[in-house]
Amino acid sequence: MAGKGLFKKIKYYTVSTVVILIIAEIVLSLLNIYPNDYYTNTPNVSQKYDENPSKIAGISGFYEIAYDALGSRSVSEYSKASNKIVAIGGSTTICAVLTQEKTWTAILDKKLGDSYWVGNFARSGNSSNHHLFQFQHILDKPELKDTKIVLMLVGVNDCRGYLISKDMYMNMYELNIKKSAFAHLPNSELPFLRRLTLAKLARQAKQRILFYSQPRRPLDYLETYESTTEPITKLPDLTDGLNHYEKNLKQLIKEAEKRNVSIIFITQPTLWQKNLPEEYKTLLASRAHYNKTPLYTGEALNEIMTIFNQRLLTVCKTHNIPVIDLQLPKNKTIFYDDMHFNESGAEVVAEKVYDFLKQNNHISIDE
Repeated sequence: MAGKGLFKKIKYYTVSTVVILIIAEIVLSLLNIYPNDYYTNTPNVSQKYDENPSKIAGISGFYEIAYDALGSRSVSEYSKASNKIVAIGGSTTICAVLTQEKTWTAILDKKLGDSYWVGNFARSGNSSNHHLFQFQHILDKPELKDTKIVLMLVGVNDCRGYLISKDMYMNMYELNIKKSAFAHLPNSELPFLRRLTLAKLARQAKQRILFYSQPRRPLDYLETYESTTEPITKLPDLTDGLNHYEKNLKQLIKEAEKRNVSIIFITQPTLWQKNLPEEYKTLLASRAHYNKTPLYTGEALNEIMTIFNQRLLTVCKTHNIPVIDLQLPKNKTIFYDDMHFNESGAEVVAEKVYDFLKQNNHISIDE
């Protein structure tokens, strides 16, 4: 009898739990908590801080990061602009450490004037693998059908992605690429259970717990690590990675041609260099074991990045595609780490992009 009673209780609580979860799922789905479309970042969200939370030397003061209805980090309204420019890239384009108004895309937006809108659709860590899907789904949004120009600062995440894992860089599953390329996907792209709002809430909670519970690396971790490790000086065989990168670049060019959009590539500058000054060594936060990148010397990394940039220049020359070869000083006036721009660096990038657009008649500005 006791066994039957226990079984009934388990059955009752199981059925009750399932019913409650079903009701909760129905109610939550009606609230449309999560967008059911392609968004590189969550639309219509904004965070503001009185002091920049990055704690990076030289970057301080009020901080804001905001995304508009399209999921773009922009400083003007796309609906009011007669000329639209889309920027796609990785962390050196989204410039997440800089406040909204001081990213290079925001500065460019202001330089261009009221008739132009620059939408920043970049995502940190994304390579040309991700950019292909972003280009297709962002440019196909009804609000962006009349986009004139797409700016693409590319290469460093292809370079690093290949160094970290050749197999993952070249053979990642399409769904996994899309999940990294977009903060939100249409439910039609997801397995059934992952479409559920409760599942999405659980996944978001897990990500936040992991983020806040993981130990933060000490600022001097590279000094300690490098004192016991001999950096690699010999370059790896880059053939497969370069060919894969070139294939993606050519596909991006085709996507632009299909939509009658001017695509303008930008090479990736870095702090990496031969005979790296001691004061810069602790700034190289992207070249060691913390993110699984093999530990190469600054000189080797500079050579590798130069080779990837050269492949981009060659592809652009072959296909008659405009490219901005972004040659910048390799010092702290431009970068706060390996390749990310500080405030003055972002101003220089915006100025160079603006000058290129103007000098090559890609824009029409009333003086």
